[in-house]
Amino acid sequence: MIKEFHNEDAQKLADMMNASDEAWPGGFTHGMDFTAEGLLEDRKRENTLATYCAWDDAAIVGIAEITEFWRDTNVLYVDFLNVVPTHHGRGYGRDLLITCVEKATQLGSKRLDLHTWSGNMKAVPLYKKTGFFWVPKTLVYMRNFLPLILNLQVARPFFQKHNWYATFKRELEVEEDDFNGVYPYHWEEDGDILHIVIDAESGGVTQFENNDFAISQKVGPAFAGEESSVTWEIRNKTPTSLDVAVISHGDEGITIDFRDSFTVSDTKVVTATVSIDPDIEIRKKEEPPHQLMTDVIVNGRVLPLVSGLRVVHGVQVTTFPEYVVITPGEQCITVILKNNKHVQVEGMITCYTTGESHPFSISPGYSEGIPFSFHAVTDCELQFVVENSLPVHTVPVRVTTGGAVIMQKGKEVILENLQARIIVSLAGGKTSVYDKNTHETVIKFVSDELGPPYWPSELFKTPYTVRMQQRNGKVRAEFTAYSKKHSTTLVRRLEMDAGPMIKMEYSFTPQRDVYVQFGGETSGAGGILTLPLKEGFVSEPTVEEDFPLGHGDLPENPGAYKEQWMCYQEDESAFGVIWEKCAKINLRSYSFPGIIMDTRNLHPLYLYVGRGTWKDVRKTWSMLHNVTAPPAEPQGIWSVNPSLVMTAEDMITAHFTLSNRRKRPLKGTVNTQPFQVSRGSPFVFEATFETSDIGIAKQSLQVETDLFSREIPVTVVRAGKKESKVLLDEGGTIQVDNGLYRFEVAPSYYGSVIFWGTDVNHLLTPYPEIKQLGWLRPWYGGIHPIVFAEKRDFPGRMHKEDFSYSITERKVHDISWKGVTVTSTLQEIKGIQVETSYLTTGYSNILAICHTLKNLTSAPHSLYSGMSFYVQPDGSLANATLYYNRPQLVQRKRTPYGGASVCREWAAVQGSSTFLTVLGNSIYTLDMEKDGAHVFTPQKRNIPGNSQVSEFNYVVAARSLEESQAYRVLRDLQWD
Repeated sequence: MIKEFHNEDAQKLADMMNASDEAWPGGFTHGMDFTAEGLLEDRKRENTLATYCAWDDAAIVGIAEITEFWRDTNVLYVDFLNVVPTHHGRGYGRDLLITCVEKATQLGSKRLDLHTWSGNMKAVPLYKKTGFFWVPKTLVYMRNFLPLILNLQVARPFFQKHNWYATFKRELEVEEDDFNGVYPYHWEEDGDILHIVIDAESGGVTQFENNDFAISQKVGPAFAGEESSVTWEIRNKTPTSLDVAVISHGDEGITIDFRDSFTVSDTKVVTATVSIDPDIEIRKKEEPPHQLMTDVIVNGRVLPLVSGLRVVHGVQVTTFPEYVVITPGEQCITVILKNNKHVQVEGMITCYTTGESHPFSISPGYSEGIPFSFHAVTDCELQFVVENSLPVHTVPVRVTTGGAVIMQKGKEVILENLQARIIVSLAGGKTSVYDKNTHETVIKFVSDELGPPYWPSELFKTPYTVRMQQRNGKVRAEFTAYSKKHSTTLVRRLEMDAGPMIKMEYSFTPQRDVYVQFGGETSGAGGILTLPLKEGFVSEPTVEEDFPLGHGDLPENPGAYKEQWMCYQEDESAFGVIWEKCAKINLRSYSFPGIIMDTRNLHPLYLYVGRGTWKDVRKTWSMLHNVTAPPAEPQGIWSVNPSLVMTAEDMITAHFTLSNRRKRPLKGTVNTQPFQVSRGSPFVFEATFETSDIGIAKQSLQVETDLFSREIPVTVVRAGKKESKVLLDEGGTIQVDNGLYRFEVAPSYYGSVIFWGTDVNHLLTPYPEIKQLGWLRPWYGGIHPIVFAEKRDFPGRMHKEDFSYSITERKVHDISWKGVTVTSTLQEIKGIQVETSYLTTGYSNILAICHTLKNLTSAPHSLYSGMSFYVQPDGSLANATLYYNRPQLVQRKRTPYGGASVCREWAAVQGSSTFLTVLGNSIYTLDMEKDGAHVFTPQKRNIPGNSQVSEFNYVVAARSLEESQAYRVLRDLQWD
């Protein structure tokens, strides 16, 4: 039984869809079950004209949905068709399709379309049996003209006597239906026949035959500026003469005014001439063709015949590049000539603008490229004429000196700079974004959708107008369209300059209670989508992990996003969207997320197009929102944390959390423990590792799912020994001894660490004196904080400040760290207090340093701060060798020549047996020739009023370069 869907049936529909995986290549649910709530929410977004369900007793076993087709007018589309696999072959799919065809007929549509895939061996024959034709050279687009045919006046007598489905005769091979530009329909029963041929270009009837007569209309090739012909053949199949009248006319640019009437007793052939205007619009293949329409009246019954004329130039003229944007001076473009005729074409092509001419000779169907040179310093047009051809082919040329340019070419408006090209079609406003660095279209079918429901949008078939401005390297385009559905005029403004950021604004007149969605499809090649969720940044391939799936797979509430941007990245190209405020984020399968805004509360959108990554998009967001973006590193859509654990014992049992940031559940085992996780429902488990020596050990967790086996690396830091104590001795200086290393702090001496080591001091210091080191004076050495207002003021004047101290204890990973905190309330930079904690744990080779700036005022401050590390590994400068990454590993030995470098995260200075390692966000190394190699960690810090910022630095005594680099994981420690 076939019935229309009702909302109360949503759970039964969800059950059917969840049981349909095996019927779809790659599965249907993709591992995330449909819910009644999710289906009803999805239905709000789509303008579904009818939804039919197939029932088997109390269960839904199939569904078919019909919407308007997004491209052509008066065409419907089977947006979704599915029958649960257990009920295949039992006629449910047939009955659903028949219902769809009859609904389209009832609504007066001229066609019903659908898409499927070539390997759908069960369904394609069924589609063909219900009237669908596989359009040649598509994967797989099918058209069904039965709604037009069933409504034909001259066909009704046959269908009043015969069932259209039962009497339809058709070959059902799973292959393209290539019938030389037509689609034949044939019915036959009890001696009655009906044969109707549809013209593939126009979608109209071009041939009709029943028991009484046969009529056909055929047109010749259509070339702009030339004549064609149309031929009608009328064949009488009865003993009685037919009274026939033929009235024919054409679209704009197609001239035919043929009227004639006659009597046909046997067969009559009539031919007329069709004139085609030389300046006729040349339409793209996705646009409807020009039409030649004829009313044939047979014994008082009207039969409309329609033929599509896909008008082309006999010699087609295009250019390479297609859009000519150049720098000033001598330039060359290639003019491409294609012979669209069936005979050899010879002639001359001339550029009227420059006078340059070239002969050509081209075989049928082939193309030839001809170079033309020209000189341009301002925007201009190149005009080309082909010998013996009337149309003048105009090529707009835009000259840029580094800014943006704008041009209109036919129905396309192009905004272009050195990074990107944006193409907006005035036929529906569809927009594509082309990256000029990778020569790939990164986002396509970007469109304006009003709703809900949003899909399919009426604006896809709405003409747009444009106003363009170009001034001082900046361009602006204003696209306007009228929504009949919502009775409002939409304006979309695009602004582009020389940079990678494009500003986009909407306005509506008058304002309506409606939302606008901006989004599009990715290239489909499997790029990376990065999203700044509140629970962590996520970067994930869009194809590899079916990411995102839509219907709630990722949060749609903008409040679930930590920052207002997202980025699609492919190869070296980044496409980002940045917003100020939006109502919802629509994450759709294999599409760039749609940004939905309330038209009564509109804010600009910003696009980022060009070389780069999500970091560049985020940097642009930070600039637009005037905020400082803290460091962040995206994870995959699922992760296990922490990746770093610390212990002071021979064995550690650590707690881990396996998190999934999407709604689609992840199922499997981790270290043989079963789990199922989805967004908001993590799995917490324990794992035990053995440790022996102090240092870094690499361990792993084994994750097994049906799809993959993966080892998750875990770094175990053996920081010391729990049984060892940290001893503190307070005197003029404070001595801290952990049983392996000791350090000594002199609060009154710049708040510095003056000793760190075992028997030998690894730090270079003149304590208790104040001396000069190279160009540095006064110089205190050791380890101490630095603060300064301007970069040129390095290393600052904190030696002028007073310090106090306190004994400190902190915990990380349940390990106690003890030491000294030195504090200075600055007098030279009023309102700033500096706290520096020096910490160690029992029997550890690590000195942890927490450097904190406190803003004691309500006014924001911007400062540079960090730590200075003057080192002499193993107590000597003689052979101190410096290592750092920039980005490759760099080594600097002692020479008479110094140098400085800025790097990140890690630097080490090698002594006779120790690699003294310094870790920090920003590293500045200073090679001071004979005076050694030293390390600093200054970075700019913006401190809001009455707040503070902190950073941890570490000094580690490593035994090898490899171990030194391994200690970089300490930067991931999260302190209590």
